[in-house]
Amino acid sequence: MKEKITNFFAPLFLVLKSLFTPMKRGILLNNKLSPLFRIIGYLSLIIFPLCSYVTLEFVHYSSLTRLFSFLENRQAAVVFGVGVIYLLFVLFLLVLKRGYLAAGTLTLVTVIFSVSNYFKFQQVGDYLYPWDIVQNVGNVGELSEFLTISFPWENLVLYLGLLLLTLIIFFTKADLNVKLIIRLPLIMIIVLSTYKAVETPQKSTELLNKNSLYFEDMALQTSNYSANGFVGAFVVNTLSSGVTEPENYSREEVEKILQNYTETGAGENFKSPDVILILSESFWDPTLLPDTNFSHDPLENFRLIASRDGAISGKFYTTGFGGGTVRPEFEVLTGLTTDYLPGGSVPYQYITKDTESYVSLFSDMGYNTIALHPYTSSFYLRKQGYPYIGFDELHFEDELYALKDVPLTISGKQISDSSFVDYIKYYLDKSQGNTFLFGISMENHQPYTNKFSTFDIEVTSSTLSSGILSEVQNFTQGVYEADLALKKLVDYIDSREKETVLVYFGDHLPTLGANYGAYRESGAIDLNGMTGDMNKFLYSTPFLIYSNFPLEESEMVKVGGDNEIASYNILNALSTLIDSPRSRYMYFLEDYFNHHKAYNVRLWSINAIPFKKYVNAHAMITYDRTVGEKYSEK
Repeated sequence: MKEKITNFFAPLFLVLKSLFTPMKRGILLNNKLSPLFRIIGYLSLIIFPLCSYVTLEFVHYSSLTRLFSFLENRQAAVVFGVGVIYLLFVLFLLVLKRGYLAAGTLTLVTVIFSVSNYFKFQQVGDYLYPWDIVQNVGNVGELSEFLTISFPWENLVLYLGLLLLTLIIFFTKADLNVKLIIRLPLIMIIVLSTYKAVETPQKSTELLNKNSLYFEDMALQTSNYSANGFVGAFVVNTLSSGVTEPENYSREEVEKILQNYTETGAGENFKSPDVILILSESFWDPTLLPDTNFSHDPLENFRLIASRDGAISGKFYTTGFGGGTVRPEFEVLTGLTTDYLPGGSVPYQYITKDTESYVSLFSDMGYNTIALHPYTSSFYLRKQGYPYIGFDELHFEDELYALKDVPLTISGKQISDSSFVDYIKYYLDKSQGNTFLFGISMENHQPYTNKFSTFDIEVTSSTLSSGILSEVQNFTQGVYEADLALKKLVDYIDSREKETVLVYFGDHLPTLGANYGAYRESGAIDLNGMTGDMNKFLYSTPFLIYSNFPLEESEMVKVGGDNEIASYNILNALSTLIDSPRSRYMYFLEDYFNHHKAYNVRLWSINAIPFKKYVNAHAMITYDRTVGEKYSEK
């Protein structure tokens, strides 16, 4: 993508330079024309931030109709956003003095932010957040390999317009001819005034509310970025980048939540089984796409295993779509919710000390706790966060590539799911004593454009465009190979003498084309009239619980395939099946389940639910254990 943009602009710049250079000489030679062109230059300087703002919002909305609707109906937010860009531009101008340098810097900022926001949304259906910039600076190389989506020419035209204005400002010498001794105090005044306006949550709230912007918009980032525009939403997120303290948060309030529950030790039927927890990348059933046909069932083994005596399966409700694996992952491992952490943030950034989790409970029982992921350790701050939630051993791609005892195969440009299962077998067989092993697969990670060269399943559709159909075809091949690897893992479990239980789930649905491509084209969803069932469709994946020994009966999940479970409760349900120790918090989560099987903000509006006290309590415990005082652990 970078090369495309460079190739697009380079010849244009040379042409523009050849046109403007003689013009510049003519302007300078003819003093009578100079004032006119200087006026044009300063007018360009004045309107430049406005043009930058319009460019940001057009690329964000990707539609003139949506942009005009926003400009017309959200005037306070528009004025605020324009003001933010002007403030930024004035700072650039005061620091750099030269108008073209200030304009060029703002152009660079505009291009970087709008391109990043565009690609992130098209790829995973999510937006650019302030913390993305901080967290992903070191992972640019890893992220760039997932970008395959084309960029609209209209956006390039807008960038060209900003470049033209910058050149006009350059050739007309529209500069800020003020000495540094004057500019420096102005810079300090602006910076200090801005800081004073937002130095406390109360002041930030007041500033935003005056402009029809609200911190509550963060609860659902889709509506935040839709209603407030890119600039407004980005500022809201920037000012609220910390975790908001719940109302009345205190030791007493936390105790009120947990006081009716009593922790229990291991039951008499607890056999100390090995636990294998697998997050299968983008594991989902593509046969659910309407009017789409498959020559062979890509989930054949999953269905056969799920139909065995004692097996448990159903729908796993997730907080991710197309990406953001770390959020459902964090909920599964800790029992907490990411709904009220800043949207798009990495949960592990808030875990800076030992924190109670499902993993730590197994560790407290004397289990070896192992995390296995065939990808870079720095991604999503896993290497930093895993030890704090109870993992003893961490194994990432560098170690796996160097491991000679396990044959390595690459499929879909990643370590294959078959090799992934071999690594699981290797570390389980090597482990001494009872083991809890958590693994994240990688083979079927996006992008799906030309991911595989051969296909075992033919996919046809009367509704999908050729490009989208190709992505579905490639994704289906990845699911098919994940399904084969699942059978391989289950065969291994069946061969073990040691009691072993498997919990297997998909983290989120795949992207399958820009702007919900396959789901929209097939008719699975209607973006102009989303319903609750459509949201459940987009945020549910298959899950499976299988063991080589009889499980206990549970009130949370039953034998068969009609189960529904939230990410934060799946290991809680497992504890009831294996009769393991349970904390007060786990009993609270079971009580929450009894009132509503699965909740997150993508499925329900908080204002429409009858079980709000559980939602609020869940948010408070999450705050308590991430950035609070950990009263719930004491």
